[in-house]
Amino acid sequence: MANILAIISAVLLAASAYIAFKNKSALETEVDRRSAAESTLSQNQATLTGLQGDRDDTIATREDVESQTLVKKDEETATQTTNAELKSGLEEKKSESEKNAARISDIKAQTDELGDIQEIAGKIRRLKEEIASAEDSRTSLKATQANLLSERNGTQEVIADYNKINRDYSNKNSFFESAQINSIFGPWGFVTISAGNSAGAVAGSTLSVVRDGETIAKLRVRTVEAGRASADVIPGSLAEDTTLMVGDLVKPVAAETSEGN
Repeated sequence: MANILAIISAVLLAASAYIAFKNKSALETEVDRRSAAESTLSQNQATLTGLQGDRDDTIATREDVESQTLVKKDEETATQTTNAELKSGLEEKKSESEKNAARISDIKAQTDELGDIQEIAGKIRRLKEEIASAEDSRTSLKATQANLLSERNGTQEVIADYNKINRDYSNKNSFFESAQINSIFGPWGFVTISAGNSAGAVAGSTLSVVRDGETIAKLRVRTVEAGRASADVIPGSLAEDTTLMVGDLVKPVAAETSEGN
């Protein structure tokens, strides 16, 4: 019995020792596994931190790229607008160039019809000379015309004066402006006046003797000399209580009437 207990004890001790060995081995294995897991965890955490940093950098890069993309889009839009304006301006310039080319073509065709430039210049120079000559001729003609008109007017005035004098002679009207009594021959009823043939005294014409603006007597020219004339006092024309005096003013009746009007 004691042997059995000893054997059982030995078996139990051996089993305990085996179990303890197994437990120790499992514990060591578990410790190694835990250490490996912790190392892997540290590595994974470091990797995660790196990946998070990469992610943040990627986000920042993406945001920067997006910002640059927006700027590029704005620049592209502005460039497109500028290109459109440039294209429009280019089209306008092209159209204007085509119009200018057409004008040049027309001018060339016209100049071809007129001849070369030297010939055209000669024609223009000759035309200018002809125009200048025509202007000079016109100016000369205007001056001549003005002279002729002046002469005609002068001639017409002379003719008018002559016709008036002729009418005055025909109508026996003296045409001097005024004269005065030079001498008085009372007993014979006549006087002499200071106007003669050269002044416009006409034989047979009637004169007025004027004093203080009033007619005091009438005269009728009898004879006329170059520088004087004699005139009879018309009977009944001398104002009452009036005596003719040397120096009294004498005017033709027509002139007196005109002045009175």
